[in-house]
Amino acid sequence: MKKKFLISIWSDPSMYINLLFLINFLLEKKFEIILICKKIERKKDFYFFVKKNKTLKIIEILNDGKKGYIDFYRTKKKFFKKFQPNILISINFISLFISKLIPKQNIIWIYYNFDFDLSNKLILKNFLERIMIKKVDYIFLPSKSRMNLYRIKFKRKKNIFSINNCFSKNFKIEHKSKLKKYDFLKNKKYLIRLGSFYKHHFLEELILSTKYWKNNYILVSAGKSYGGYYEHLKNFIIENNIKKVLMIKNTTYDLWFFLLKHAIAGFALYQQINTSHKLMGGTSQKLNNYIFRGIPSILIRTKDTTKFNNRFETSILTKGDEFDIAKKTNFLLNNKKFYKKIKKNNHHAFLKEFNFEKQIKKVIKLIT
Repeated sequence: MKKKFLISIWSDPSMYINLLFLINFLLEKKFEIILICKKIERKKDFYFFVKKNKTLKIIEILNDGKKGYIDFYRTKKKFFKKFQPNILISINFISLFISKLIPKQNIIWIYYNFDFDLSNKLILKNFLERIMIKKVDYIFLPSKSRMNLYRIKFKRKKNIFSINNCFSKNFKIEHKSKLKKYDFLKNKKYLIRLGSFYKHHFLEELILSTKYWKNNYILVSAGKSYGGYYEHLKNFIIENNIKKVLMIKNTTYDLWFFLLKHAIAGFALYQQINTSHKLMGGTSQKLNNYIFRGIPSILIRTKDTTKFNNRFETSILTKGDEFDIAKKTNFLLNNKKFYKKIKKNNHHAFLKEFNFEKQIKKVIKLIT
């Protein structure tokens, strides 16, 4: 009998690349899947990764707040009874909490925590999570460092695995729309910064660093804007007379991978404001974009990223201030031998470790 999966996430699933590769993997195995999620705002991005398939049914929750939670619970309960899945995958805390309210028998329950945080503001949430995971069969975390910390803090020793946020070896960059507007970038030497325009990512420092870049390299920053931060940065660029920065708001994956394809290096900079930002070695989606593409990155220096880079040597590390970012950028791009070595290391890291096939191999027997 073919296994049936019920996957639930209280978010837009198009933002979770690892989840999209997992869905594709299960569809290729011809398993039936019901995905219950918040409204998919970026449908083109979702289907950029996930192939349309009759065995995938998507139920979107259109309401937010308390009404949204109630709809999420009722929908999940309804399809749990009607669909009778063999495997339940709950992604992040809200989905775990709602799943706990539904009686379950003869089912494998998997909890996938992408972003746990040990902030004092979340003591109650983490206390509840520690209780609820006792009923969960398997737990997935997006890196070994997060997994090891989770084991200690949430007192869970058995059946816990790390699955890094990685691209599939079979993933090919295919552009499904015309991008002539950005064709001029093919003839430019630029560094890419992919991801949301949001505070706590050293964006002001990165922009200021371009004043000190040698040669004619430019910075292209592309992603979605939150809280008006894109507009703030546009004003910041004008006020500081910055000339070497191109910002692109609300980027689709189609454009995202066009920009990635032609970039010579990338940035992954995180301020240490929460547990996730402190433990980004090998799990940062920005970093894994660059590893997939085989280009060097300028990565924020933390204990975790230092340990990661000592092993894989995919990046050059920076303290995050404008002068150190510029210093490390210039060193990377003006030392051809070092640049080629780091580029080769990225390609090797992708083939040997940071690909979806290698990561899913750890748990393939559990889910198939």
